[in-house]
Amino acid sequence: MKNIILAGFDGRNNPARTVTEKAKLPCTKLILPNDKEKAAELLLETMDKTKAVCVVILGQKPCIKDKIAVEPTAERCGNVLHTSLDVTITAEKLKANGYNAYISKGCGNSYCNHVYYACLESGVNCIFLHIPKMKNISDINALTKAVEGYIGELGSVPSVL
Repeated sequence: MKNIILAGFDGRNNPARTVTEKAKLPCTKLILPNDKEKAAELLLETMDKTKAVCVVILGQKPCIKDKIAVEPTAERCGNVLHTSLDVTITAEKLKANGYNAYISKGCGNSYCNHVYYACLESGVNCIFLHIPKMKNISDINALTKAVEGYIGELGSVPSVL
């Protein structure tokens, strides 16, 4: 896998951290601190250092159960940035890898959005995937497998690599 980063937020019992750590992939795995400025800074530094061509960021969305929300945009001060990846194909590939997925209507307004915006602003291909809180995940291994499968297929997603 060419210079792909899988990033998840830190935190006790945080599924984003768990999936990032469990994923068996030949890519850079990065745990982001729960400080939006430091997280964005660390992600950008790691992207530069690894010469990343694609970033997959995981965060948790409390209101979903056993599905992944694919985030098409991030917003800051009224400016909206869109991912260069095809979100429809992303959702389809996650489903094909065994996990329900849908295209979301917004990345939120705090940590997830802030880090996603910084990544999109860099110009590197990136996608943000919101996953459920741990209590809303029936099978963490199935979720991890879907994320691994998606990342393994990134070369077939338009606008990547």
